Amino acid sequence: MNRIITFILLLHAITLVGQVPDTTSALKIDSTYSIQRNIDSFIGKDTISCINYKENIIIFNEADWSSLFQSMKMLLDTIQGNQNIVSIVHLGDSHVQAGMFTEAIRIPMQSIWGNAGRGLIIPLKITKTNEPLDYRISSSTKWKFSRCLGKQFSNNVGVGGILIEPVNSSIDLTFSTKSRYGEDVKFNKLSLLHCETDSFPQLNLTDTLSGLNIHSPIAGETSYTWDNPTNTINLRGTNNSNPSNAAIYGAILENNKKGLLVHTIGNNSATYECYNRIDNYGKKLARLNPHLVIISLGTNESVSSVFKGERLEREIDNLISSIKKECPSTLFLLTSPADNKLRRVRRNKKKRRVAYYVNNINLPYVVETIKEYGKKNNIAVWDWYTISGGKGAYDTWIKEGGMKKDHIHYTPKGYTLQGNLLF
Repeated sequence: MNRIITFILLLHAITLVGQVPDTTSALKIDSTYSIQRNIDSFIGKDTISCINYKENIIIFNEADWSSLFQSMKMLLDTIQGNQNIVSIVHLGDSHVQAGMFTEAIRIPMQSIWGNAGRGLIIPLKITKTNEPLDYRISSSTKWKFSRCLGKQFSNNVGVGGILIEPVNSSIDLTFSTKSRYGEDVKFNKLSLLHCETDSFPQLNLTDTLSGLNIHSPIAGETSYTWDNPTNTINLRGTNNSNPSNAAIYGAILENNKKGLLVHTIGNNSATYECYNRIDNYGKKLARLNPHLVIISLGTNESVSSVFKGERLEREIDNLISSIKKECPSTLFLLTSPADNKLRRVRRNKKKRRVAYYVNNINLPYVVETIKEYGKKNNIAVWDWYTISGGKGAYDTWIKEGGMKKDHIHYTPKGYTLQGNLLF
């Protein structure tokens, strides 16, 4: 298969066209600059028969993305380019937490514009939930945790929506990366994100690494740099104060190379409101220096029995406004959720519980609210609902192996395809 996604990006005129020709792939940045991109370089080449490829475009809504395009162009300029890092944040719910959706965006993009590192990683398994497969944060010590939703809710969590605190005085954390598709995952810089306090314990690397330097560039961050990249490091230390003074939110992994950082932030069952409930969330996300924030939320709003479009619009605006306050030049891309079904349970004649599924009548209103918000506020939208096949598409996705039988979540094949299409 040799299908191509083409974006013609005219920097100054801002004439943007997205299309899906059948033969070759080209990404053009102004009239004199182009990159050929073949779908064979993607991490997956499967498809689903109901996908509407002609609709696979970004609806820019008159948003000016020229600064992003110029920065990405400069990443490839080996002579005059002074842009070292372009940072993209993908924020969402369980569709994002699993990591496969963002992975299918990150790996192909980094293969073109440069791999600056894995970016943000979050200790999700320590909080007893699933973690992306390309990294692992483990510990031999006990932790208590908080999240941005559920029974362990706290509004003091970090940018990833969680925090962990040591139960005892001992602290032990191992950070490891794993290459799933042959990509370079080694790093020689780890920025540990933690609470802003002068009494945060000193954590030291257990391995002897040449050129090791430890410093705190800003409050709430400890930076570790060394000479030779590795894919595993271990930090240990002792906390002699209150556990809350040793709260850890995650880490940013970099490799001292020019290129893209694509950060993944996902929380199962998350909504726009969940992130709005986090104290100073815009300030926390600003640490990632985002050029672009992709927001993939709306599924969990659609399953609510008390859904109201006005409330969703208000929550979208609150989240974007909080980020814009701290990052006024950041661009946004809103994605709409695909059609799904709701699980219900009834008793059969033998009094046994039997699951069945009903149409999600709120979903079209969620999609329309997201699209209308983008249109009114000059924010770009990627309409995944329409691209994925629209109403009832879940039957085809399940039949062809792209969606699980819960009628909401995709399989690895589905998430990889979704990420490839957005890229």
